[in-house]
Amino acid sequence: MKVLIYSDLHNEFDRFIPPDVPVDVVVLAGDIDIQARGVLWANETFQCPVIYCAGNHEAYKGHLDRTLEKMKAAAAAHVHVLENESWIFRGVRFLVATAWTDFTSTGDAVAASMTCARQMNDFRTIRADSNYRRLRPADLVAKNEATKAFLSRVLAEPFDGKTFVVTHHCPIPEVAGDEYEGHLSAAFYNRWHGLVEQVDYWAFGHTHHSVDTMLRGCRLLSNQRGYPGEDCGFEPRKLIEIG
Repeated sequence: MKVLIYSDLHNEFDRFIPPDVPVDVVVLAGDIDIQARGVLWANETFQCPVIYCAGNHEAYKGHLDRTLEKMKAAAAAHVHVLENESWIFRGVRFLVATAWTDFTSTGDAVAASMTCARQMNDFRTIRADSNYRRLRPADLVAKNEATKAFLSRVLAEPFDGKTFVVTHHCPIPEVAGDEYEGHLSAAFYNRWHGLVEQVDYWAFGHTHHSVDTMLRGCRLLSNQRGYPGEDCGFEPRKLIEIG
């Protein structure tokens, strides 16, 4: 099975036209475009099944939860917008979630929360709760805990095949790159080493740092286009084959 992997295409700045390559499934690991526009692009661009994991930018100018609802509603039959959900295709179990941070990855969650809330655009452009207030770090901590519980539960279930996790946020710091330093880096990765060890493949985005490496028995993958003019190591034909 051939899998095409993309993330951080940021079509809101410059629309990406993928090359015509033979592929069985496309993985979109977030930040394709804002709100449901990335879903509409995927509907039109690909004929094969698509797995779409929302990134933080999908929720820009929108609501943390309602954006996901709108994305699901906009999806064609072959585009699977998933959050804390699994989908099995040709014997491969895909587990999908944004995997927001809980701000603990730098060792001081309070300082990291304050730094990220002050410096990240997420907290100015994303709304939450029934009254559409501004996003707070606590909202993302709750999302993080729900995703970790989902992954832990499903990975504990026997499965006769490969497991492929798709998240937007990076699961471990070893593959996050070094673009951000100090407590701001807590917004970009988790420390989910125990989960990574239970997975065969893990695709992610968010860091604007593309990687393809084996760690703890898992192939960690990211193929991120980034912003216009940014060099993230992006490969327009990033295919992997799962036998």
